[in-house]
Amino acid sequence: MSAVNWSAWPPEDVTFHSAFVSVTNIVFAYSFAVCQFSFMSEMHRPQDYVKSIWALGLSEIFIYTLTGALIYAFVGTDVSSPALLSAGGTLSRIAFGVALPVIFISGSINGTVVCRYVVNRIWHNSPIKYTNTFAGWLVWIIVVGICTIIGWVVAEAIPFFNDLLSIISALFISGFSYYFPALFWFGLVKEGSWRKDAKNICLSIVNAGVFLIGLCVLGCGTYAAVQDIIDQYDAGVVRTSFSCSSEAYQ
Repeated sequence: MSAVNWSAWPPEDVTFHSAFVSVTNIVFAYSFAVCQFSFMSEMHRPQDYVKSIWALGLSEIFIYTLTGALIYAFVGTDVSSPALLSAGGTLSRIAFGVALPVIFISGSINGTVVCRYVVNRIWHNSPIKYTNTFAGWLVWIIVVGICTIIGWVVAEAIPFFNDLLSIISALFISGFSYYFPALFWFGLVKEGSWRKDAKNICLSIVNAGVFLIGLCVLGCGTYAAVQDIIDQYDAGVVRTSFSCSSEAYQ
């Protein structure tokens, strides 16, 4: 480990957009609020979901922090994204092959959440939302197919892992994890005026700060991701969209 080049500080020539892409990647890694609304809506006792959120949140923070720290300690500043690429061409291919089932499972979970939300919203008062009918299965397969195609097109159009995570984080996670919860507190949870007592004042300040952080991630993160995508194309990291050609295995 003594030969590993690592630092707790950013490089001297770092640009704003490349630094903020790193920030949005961190936001992406530690956020899981996108799925909460759909899960809670189908529970008999949504209040029990709080226990799961605490367990998941603490476990996720511990595992992600430990994994990231260990990889950075052993690989250093030259760590690739995704980190499996740092293992070298042959070993990373083997690792990705082993990881494929988990990748498909995690992707299908998010896809299922989106599709369930779409079906429940469009056919809220229709038996179609229950898939154990011919019409239900037909609608479900069509919705899943459309969502899968959209996801594939977006992933192929933005063939840079960091920037794809960054733009997802900026456009969507900024809302679900930051400014939406803050607005929910002001509109639904807060009891009385924000100046009612010390508790309301403190929570109002905290939620106002969270709201501003969300807007910052939305605005700065979108700009950073778009600019970094432009820079990556200009540098020739990949030839074109929808191309399997990459410098990662060269």
